[in-house]
Formats: sequence, C-alpha cells, structure tokens
Amino acid sequence: MDARARRSREHLRDAVLDLAGRMPIADVTASAICTAAGVTRDTFYRHAESPVDLLADALSSEIAEAMEILPRTDAIGDGERALLEHVLRRADVYRGAMHPLLAAPVRSNLERSIRTGLELWVHLHPDIVPPDFRDDPSAMAIAFAYAAAGTVGSIEEWLRSGDDDIDRAVRLILAASPEWWLR
Repeated sequence: MDARARRSREHLRDAVLDLAGRMPIADVTASAICTAAGVTRDTFYRHAESPVDLLADALSSEIAEAMEILPRTDAIGDGERALLEHVLRRADVYRGAMHPLLAAPVRSNLERSIRTGLELWVHLHPDIVPPDFRDDPSAMAIAFAYAAAGTVGSIEEWLRSGDDDIDRAVRLILAASPEWWLR
C-alpha cells in the first residue's frame, strides 16, 4: 500500500473510531466518516464496504497491537489483560456496536483475533495441549473456536455490566476457561 493510501486508511480508521465512540455504529454513515476523515466516498469504498466493516478493521488493528505481548510472556492472563485493556479503552465503541450482541463484522474480527492469539499461544507452549487434542487438527480447531467465542461472549457480558475492573474480568474469564490453557 502506498503512503497516500496508508494515510487515507489511518484517517478513515481514526474517524470511524471517533464517531463510533460517540454514537451507535448503526447511526454512523459513510458520509460522516468521509467528512471527519477528509476523504471522498470513493476513497472510503476503496477501504471498506460499510462503516461497521471499517470499524471492525480499525479495532482488529488495535487488538493485533495488544496481542504483541504473547511472545513475551509465560502467562496467558497477560494476553487476556492486554485484550481487556484494549476493550476498556474502546468501551464506548464496543458498546455502540452491540444491539444486544456485537455487530457481526466486529464480533467476527474479535473472535478471529482471539483465535490467532490462542494459536500463537499453543505454538509457543505446545506442552499445554492435552493428549486428546495432540496431533488432531480438528480437535484443536474446536478448542480454538470454543475459547474464542466464549471469550467474546464474556467480553459482551462484561461490557453490558458496566464493570471496569480488568483484574476481576481476567480472573473470571480464566476461571471459566479449560484448565489446560492456564498450564
């Protein structure tokens, strides 16, 4: 991507995050994003299909940055904490994307990001995998899907509760997780 397109993408991401932090994403229009970003509608549609798709892209970029902690830690709770710190920083955005569940593109990208983090975690810590899952890609796919979807559901509940205690949320999510993830 050339420098101009990269700048446009960053302006669009900043604009959608700002607008979605002030109003439900369902009320954010491509025109409002274009005005805030200082770009044309053509530029918008070169980068996203809709405001919610652009929002999902912007959030997934931030989640990827938060998950950079995984290779530098031996505690999966550190990754969970980094993810929840991101969610809390963007709580207004995430709450604005819930009706009552997260909008599909936001939810999908969040699940995909969590799954990618879990896959990295298992790659870095293969000894945690129980014997029933070793050498069984479909079993691991089920474990990743279950953990990612469960984590997203937990995050949705946490957001609905209005609780901003990250330590408590991390403890509860990890306590609800299969023990082998924590080894």
